[in-house]
Amino acid sequence: MHKITKSLLAALLGSVVLLVAGTAMAATSVSWISPPDGSSYLAGTNVAPTGQASGVGSTAGSGLDLALVIDESGSMRGNGIIAAKSAAIALVNSLPQDSTSVAVIGFDSYSHTYRQLTALNPDKAAVIAAINSIGTGGGTNIGAGVQAGANALVSGHTTGRQMMQVVLSDGQGSYSGQAATAYNNNQIITHTVGVPGHNESQMANIATEGHGVYTNVSDLNDLQSLFDGTSGNLVGLDHVDIELADGTWIYDIAIDGLGNFILPDQVIALGENTFTAHAYGDDGTFASAVLTLNGTGNAPVPEPATLLLVGVGLLGLGALNRRKDKKK
Repeated sequence: MHKITKSLLAALLGSVVLLVAGTAMAATSVSWISPPDGSSYLAGTNVAPTGQASGVGSTAGSGLDLALVIDESGSMRGNGIIAAKSAAIALVNSLPQDSTSVAVIGFDSYSHTYRQLTALNPDKAAVIAAINSIGTGGGTNIGAGVQAGANALVSGHTTGRQMMQVVLSDGQGSYSGQAATAYNNNQIITHTVGVPGHNESQMANIATEGHGVYTNVSDLNDLQSLFDGTSGNLVGLDHVDIELADGTWIYDIAIDGLGNFILPDQVIALGENTFTAHAYGDDGTFASAVLTLNGTGNAPVPEPATLLLVGVGLLGLGALNRRKDKKK
């Protein structure tokens, strides 16, 4: 089906769903992350705006603080932990590097913090090393992992960013409402991913309490493409379309597993440059967000240091000319 038709259908379905479900249903959201709305650039400048969309909850903010919470119990030994690590690394590599920080948490009978919240730029390698250091053994205390993830997010939080955790498990374990507490106290969204062997109702309940999305992965081979966004995502999105400043469209723009997207370089024209993101959720709801960037025709104002250097240069040329005159 052509994207415009699909978008209109999603809009109609979204209206019906909202009328039936009212405020009980979490709606799709989308927002621009950078640059700030209303920013100005010299006409001709290349800019690559970034944004985030989700099928549930809010996406407002200046970036993302993320906790990866991974089951490292004995049952994950072998292919399970290998797939989980590969998927987590794929997600880290696909996230916006300049506006994302990541914490790495493992849990068995207890929780283990392998890496506190760390900015991907410049320390992505340290985050990946922490993921690779996760081992296996012990029981399954999901609640301890969720609590450790929330603690890492709160203690290292960058003001203005959204806080989120992704919890992956293959089993059924101890849990007593930690995701609900994390959301109620700190608006931390908890998404859950169940791999073969997990308790579906428990993982779905954790996501519901954390105002997130539960994803059932029946084949470990699908895990990496889900996390990096090349085949599905973790946040309940169907697709995102972008209307560019010149009136053309990018349909189904590439998103990572958490709904982040980056526009290819846009050449800023003189005057207002308006970009509109249209996000469509798996539940039929939709949302739009507008970013306006201003193109100016004025040359950049010289920095004081630059003016000083120019002045010193002119003085030097004047002195040189005077010495030449004396020799004549």
